Amino acid sequence: MSDKGKIKCELDSALVHSIELHLKKYHPSVSLEEYQRRFPSAPLLSEIAKDAIRKKRADKEAEKANAGARQPLTDLFGFPAASVTNSQGKIMDARVYDRSEFSADDLAWVPKIDPDYIFNIDLTKIALMALELNKPALFWGLHGTGKTTQWEQVCARTNRPFQRVQHTVNTEEAHITGQYIVVSEVTVGPDGKDHVHAVTKFNPGPLALAMKYGWVYCADEYDFGMPSVLAVYQPVMEGKPLIIKDAPPEWRVIEPHPNFRFVATGNTNGGGDETGLYQGTQIQNAANYSRFAVTKQVPYMDAKIEAAVVAGKSGIRMQEATKIVQYATEIRKSFSGGQISNTVSPRELINAALFGVVTGGNWREGLALAFANRLSPTDREVVDQYAQRLFG
Repeated sequence: MSDKGKIKCELDSALVHSIELHLKKYHPSVSLEEYQRRFPSAPLLSEIAKDAIRKKRADKEAEKANAGARQPLTDLFGFPAASVTNSQGKIMDARVYDRSEFSADDLAWVPKIDPDYIFNIDLTKIALMALELNKPALFWGLHGTGKTTQWEQVCARTNRPFQRVQHTVNTEEAHITGQYIVVSEVTVGPDGKDHVHAVTKFNPGPLALAMKYGWVYCADEYDFGMPSVLAVYQPVMEGKPLIIKDAPPEWRVIEPHPNFRFVATGNTNGGGDETGLYQGTQIQNAANYSRFAVTKQVPYMDAKIEAAVVAGKSGIRMQEATKIVQYATEIRKSFSGGQISNTVSPRELINAALFGVVTGGNWREGLALAFANRLSPTDREVVDQYAQRLFG
């Protein structure tokens, strides 16, 4: 590929953007199918041509999205009408994207709907507000409160492509924006044989892809990233283009697609971990966090809802699930009061219920296997007393 980003026609070595258009003009006797058969490894479009096609498709998608097919939240999420009626007495609605308008690549990123997922009404309304208004949003809280799943399932119901990117202390700017990599390329030589050689290619990162093609970008475990690396997000959260100075021309300046959204999740709100549970989280730059237009602490579910989730995911009776959630409520109160050093999440309760079924209804043993056994001896004794009182 030349400096201008063109590709070589294997018939006459001409540098072009589109093999199909070149064949029609200079080699009308050779069909695109024949060319592909003769040169199966040869590219058909330059990156610039691909970008032009995607941009045309994106503009069409954005035009349709702005017109928007909207559905009431009562139908979309099954909410009671009274809980989603605005001050004008109208039921709130949300934009739902048409899957038939997506490319196969975009469609692959739309999450699958979890029919058993129970939405928190207030949290869902906040998530939809951030997405509709295109405001960067942060959900933070203890593990297992459903921060990331909330974003994922809202995107699933509204047909938004969703990309979740984990952050660690080793995450670098290049992992987010993109970097050059060495790949093997096969070409057909004058002798008719395949020749393999190494080429350097720019591999766009997840942020670059989400911005170009209009996906929801979820920066997960945001507070595990290094503040110096997370600074790359600041202009993006302001609605400005992403600049990748060392990238090829087609990836150097990425204007945000009209459907692009930026959301994040974390165990802290950037001020550091006060619980001692989340080793590796960083005290973050306040200027970075100030760019979140929406910040919401996500609590554990209401007891009745959590019991329904445990029962639905494990198949146990609601009466048994209610007792397991009562156990969790006691644990969380003790954790908040400083009596024990850890708390329990819904996923651990679901596992405990499943183990309890296998052990013939021994819920105390299930809770030990899923949660209590990882605690210190002192904490384990305290939580086992709760289990003994509830289950015998």
